[in-house]
Amino acid sequence: MAAASSPALDATVLAAAAQVLAEHGWHDFTLERVAQAAGVSRVTLYRRGVTKDVLFDAIVVGAAQAWQAALWPALTADGSGAARLRRAMRAACAVVEQHLQLLTGLSTVPDPVFHLDGEDGTGHRTRDIYVTPFRRLLQDGQADGSLRADLDQEQTATLLFNVITRTYLHLRSGHGWPPDRTADALLDLVTPGLLTTTKE
Repeated sequence: MAAASSPALDATVLAAAAQVLAEHGWHDFTLERVAQAAGVSRVTLYRRGVTKDVLFDAIVVGAAQAWQAALWPALTADGSGAARLRRAMRAACAVVEQHLQLLTGLSTVPDPVFHLDGEDGTGHRTRDIYVTPFRRLLQDGQADGSLRADLDQEQTATLLFNVITRTYLHLRSGHGWPPDRTADALLDLVTPGLLTTTKE
């Protein structure tokens, strides 16, 4: 998805790691497979200090960077908060589509990728980087009156990230729905519950 911070992780190795994770899932994600996909030896990766965890961390960082880049235009665009929020939801569908196979592979990882342990240890909360764009647009929409004032920003932002991305991924990978149909149906279902006024 994106370049890694470590010089040992060049674009070829990262692309190979993403490919292996997408094709084999976490349980069969091995350095041997990554080395083969990258066209290098396992020893070469070892000498560079590349481990399974290092590769996985780089992929997760790349996912966050791709998410930020995809939603940034909605944050900076003109228009009402409601219009920009809908644009952000469509961008979320698009970035999932762009990385569909990789995200399917990430869904097999035993530890949460997009979540952190809750402070009380009873559950998980979505990583802030993924909910912040939605929270910001909800604030803007409530300020300009285009979105319901009674929406809890934190809760709604968390719901939007999980509902949009997970549902889109499931319908595309599990049901084989085409991209446009999936995004349109999802946004048409979710949007009316956010607006100040809805059409009867």
